[in-house]
Amino acid sequence: MTAALENPFRTAPGSLPPVFAGRDGELSAARYATSLTASGGAAQPIVFTGLRGMGKTALLRQCVAEAEARRGVVLYSEASRENPLSSSLRRSLEHAKTRFRSIPRKIQTALEAAIKSLPEATYELPSDLGGIKLAPPSLAPRRESFVEALETLNAEVRRDHRFLLIAIDELQEGHVKDLLVLVEFVHLTAGTSEPALFLGAGLPDTPRHLHAVRTYTERWRYFRIGLLTPPETALAVESPARAQGVTFEDAAVARIVEESAGYPFFVQEYASAAWLQHRGKRVTLADVQAIAPGVRRILEDGFYDERFRRLTPRECRYALAMAELGAGPHTVAEIAQSLGATSETVSSIRNQLLKKDVVYVPSPGLVEFRMPLTERYVEQHRAELARRAALAAPGSASPE
Repeated sequence: MTAALENPFRTAPGSLPPVFAGRDGELSAARYATSLTASGGAAQPIVFTGLRGMGKTALLRQCVAEAEARRGVVLYSEASRENPLSSSLRRSLEHAKTRFRSIPRKIQTALEAAIKSLPEATYELPSDLGGIKLAPPSLAPRRESFVEALETLNAEVRRDHRFLLIAIDELQEGHVKDLLVLVEFVHLTAGTSEPALFLGAGLPDTPRHLHAVRTYTERWRYFRIGLLTPPETALAVESPARAQGVTFEDAAVARIVEESAGYPFFVQEYASAAWLQHRGKRVTLADVQAIAPGVRRILEDGFYDERFRRLTPRECRYALAMAELGAGPHTVAEIAQSLGATSETVSSIRNQLLKKDVVYVPSPGLVEFRMPLTERYVEQHRAELARRAALAAPGSASPE
């Protein structure tokens, strides 16, 4: 039990890894932006983008923690399709009130005013059903009062030699009108002696989403978070263990590098399982070999199997064609060409794969698998997927 509790690897989504291997550039940029803002200088907003499981949320939370350590007052929110951003902002403001109990009363009052300025949820009573319907609130109806409340909060924060940081995760889910209020507020403060800082994280299509909010977001700093290199993966595995007085055999590390392919979430899963398997002060190749099949099965089931079980024969053909082209993104035209069809005739297949969350559109004319390493999964299950694809009617690359 002691070894399990001392496990340094973190597999919970969004949890901070023991070592941010391969993310020095991103952290350095965020630290500079934080320092500049704290000193009264306007910094470029920073957004981390990438596929699921790359560590965007962990990076954002690390930056938030470091900003708080530098006397930042942080409003941390997560955008969602299901809930309006105002609900998440309300929670972040209430959290700030609790977290910063020792700050001056004027800041507490400004936080309370910001909370009150947010729109409340409204209820409608249908005359025919007699039920209650929740109408999701938006920032738009009370935009001016909320912006004024933020300006007051920002001024009070600065009087206490602090600074305001707005951090939003899952940016691609935020409603354009809701994000507009925050983006414009941060932009306006940049021209004053009391600038606020904006940090965010989202999927690869986040920049395009933000450009629809305001075109000047094109001048923000975007960091695409990708797979770790083999040396970075080795560092992510060896360094936390070494801090606990445990070493990994070189062959054990090499096997984790191979199995995880540098996907940060997978790295933590394999390293964690190997840690729990090992005895003594050394993790051996035998330990990694013992856990690899089980971890691989769990990860395939959680990340890929459910999505691919729902594919039709035509969709299986499309996925196979994408995987054959290698790691994406790929143009719609080259996928269609590999299927012996035109972009127009396979557009309906692509649309269904979008709805099933198998692919996404990083930019117009491009398609990419939604989950990292999907190409590897398809290759490993090629025989089964090809069998299902063969069930498609002749000439079914085009809509039936």
